[in-house]
Amino acid sequence: MKKRIKSTFRSVGLAAGLCALIVSATACGGGDSDTGAEGNEITIIADPSAFPAFVADDQDMFEGVEVKVTQAGYDQAASLLISGDAEVAWMGPLEAAQFVSEGEGFTYLSTAGALNMFNGVIVRAEDEQKYKDIIDLKGKKLGIPGFGTGTWANFGVFADEFYGVDDAKKAFKTVTTDSGALLALLEKGEIDAALLFAAESVTARFSDKFATIFSFTDVMQEKLGQPIPITGTVVTNKWLKENPDDANAVIDGLDKATKWIQENPQEFDVDGKYSNLGEGDGWHTSAPATAGILKLVSEGEWFMTSEVDTTEWQQAIYTIVQAGEGTLVESVPPLEDFLTPPR
Repeated sequence: MKKRIKSTFRSVGLAAGLCALIVSATACGGGDSDTGAEGNEITIIADPSAFPAFVADDQDMFEGVEVKVTQAGYDQAASLLISGDAEVAWMGPLEAAQFVSEGEGFTYLSTAGALNMFNGVIVRAEDEQKYKDIIDLKGKKLGIPGFGTGTWANFGVFADEFYGVDDAKKAFKTVTTDSGALLALLEKGEIDAALLFAAESVTARFSDKFATIFSFTDVMQEKLGQPIPITGTVVTNKWLKENPDDANAVIDGLDKATKWIQENPQEFDVDGKYSNLGEGDGWHTSAPATAGILKLVSEGEWFMTSEVDTTEWQQAIYTIVQAGEGTLVESVPPLEDFLTPPR
């Protein structure tokens, strides 16, 4: 029987591996023609990885609505969402499902601008043949970024559903610390493997010191034929019902920005126009890591557009939600309760 984990994400605001982007509508008064359809200004509070939001705002890609983008931390964004001070949030579809299972009126709006879930398990390069997948790590020291993070909660579901590990906490000797510090512990040999957030995972992927033996999006593609995003736009049902045109404008703006980023990856290199964004999200930790990430960006593998959000993708996400009953979600909500119909 699966152990119930109540309010996994609420206990830490939002999971530290999850990007939190809050989009709130604040009355501007007077029905200014420069604001959204309802006379509201859409304020986006984003973490450093939300490049499409920053680019769309900087280049005025949110046509027809007034948008303000401000950076904030995960906990602040979560508290704004939970308290009702924000109507739209940037978080994952699995987190949206959990909130809905707890009675919240939220729905995952779109994969536009979403970050692909490259979070994964890394081992030392010399141990790549010793630990070919996570099954080989049973009983070994696995560094994780925290039991309250979405990365760990999702890992437990994937380990159970695809590898037959029904209790990840018991299967591995877990060591908890910051995702960035885990690579150092792994390199020193103090742990056997590390479950990392996206930026650190990709940094390791392009290093000759480490090898990747598990990646959420890779496993999702292999098993279900679809990628899994760690972020995306989530809205309240009430806001979506009252502001459908504004919601579409947000999606369209993020799509435009994502495609622009794909066509101009060099602008996030160390000497590019948006080098501060790349540096802020850990893209510039090494030349190989930077080159590797920029290649993934140019190939459309790093950020997603709304084209990913298909009926087939939604069914794949629902499979993971169903597998996470009692751990990832309190109970399994109907698909249509947390995913909007594909555009």
